[in-house]
Amino acid sequence: MVYRDNWINVLTVSSVWCSMVIINNIDDMGKTIINSSNDFFDVGGTEGDVLYSFTGNCGIKSNSVLYGKTINLSEMYDTMLDDALEFLFGGEFVNSSDYNTSNNRKNIMYAVRKYTTKKYGISIESVYNKIQCNTGGTTMTVDIIFNELKVKYGMTGIDWMYLYNNVYHFRTNDVEILEYLSNRILSNEIYGYFVTEYNLRTMGMVKRLNSVNSFKYNIKLEWDNCKMSRYIKLSDMMKSYSHWWIHMTYKNGGLHYSRDNIKEYDLLLNGKSVTEVFPVYCPVFSNLRMNYTGIDFDNGKNNIKKCSEIAGNVNMGETWSFASIDRIDSNKGYSYDNIRIISQYANNLKNVGNIEQMRILLRYMDEQNSYF
Repeated sequence: MVYRDNWINVLTVSSVWCSMVIINNIDDMGKTIINSSNDFFDVGGTEGDVLYSFTGNCGIKSNSVLYGKTINLSEMYDTMLDDALEFLFGGEFVNSSDYNTSNNRKNIMYAVRKYTTKKYGISIESVYNKIQCNTGGTTMTVDIIFNELKVKYGMTGIDWMYLYNNVYHFRTNDVEILEYLSNRILSNEIYGYFVTEYNLRTMGMVKRLNSVNSFKYNIKLEWDNCKMSRYIKLSDMMKSYSHWWIHMTYKNGGLHYSRDNIKEYDLLLNGKSVTEVFPVYCPVFSNLRMNYTGIDFDNGKNNIKKCSEIAGNVNMGETWSFASIDRIDSNKGYSYDNIRIISQYANNLKNVGNIEQMRILLRYMDEQNSYF
């Protein structure tokens, strides 16, 4: 073995064994519970393992149960990754507020550091830096922990969609994870028509300059046999009907302030099925398919033209129109009993004038048509 300060590099399988103890969990009083049965306190190991003696200025307090002990950090880190996976994807991180930040947000790395420190007496970040010989202390980012989990469990061995669905501020620059999530989102039923009819698909990730002059990965979407494409942030891809509803009622600089009192998705459903509340086709024009994706597949004016040509005439086939929230009585505000979801095309026609004005317009149109 070669000693370097606190470090012991295991170059060959060692026959040395020391009686060691580890932190197994924390009792109700916050005291350390000791368990001597864990494998990484057997100082033996395999070639490439890293052993560490917690003495001197080693980053932990002298009253810690780790202080003065020699530990197989490689095995300890491996166990920490098991715990981090269970913590993040098993429900504790999502469902507990114990690991939220001071402003009550879910921050993945903040929570993992806090969780591992509480359980082991040292954070996974500190162990990672000791193994990597990062004496200056590298910040363990979300992308680092994600990559470590991928290496151990494989990309498909982790339910990334669970974390993405349950953490509002989910951020990563891991291209493999971003592509995985975008393809999972495209498998949602709100994209089904466009995947089939427009051949919508993802075409990899592209770094693009955003509004604050920093580069972020965007997903490249293509459709219509590669004739049309769009770059989109993962967060801008509608995941589901509930995500679309949040987007449409979210108060952003007063944009949807009047919709703030209808933002509760469960109250919107109120025992109804999703298809009852979110129609596949427009209730006004039965040949306009509702688009809940937020993606313009026909370049704006082209879609309006298509809708104006065929809306209401089922013999001319179908096209799509963005889904929109309609107030049944336009003189009243947004409330659960005064809204329905119809196509944006129908809603725009409805917003042109009131019912009496539309009757006058229809009479005029009938009179003009009588001359031909």
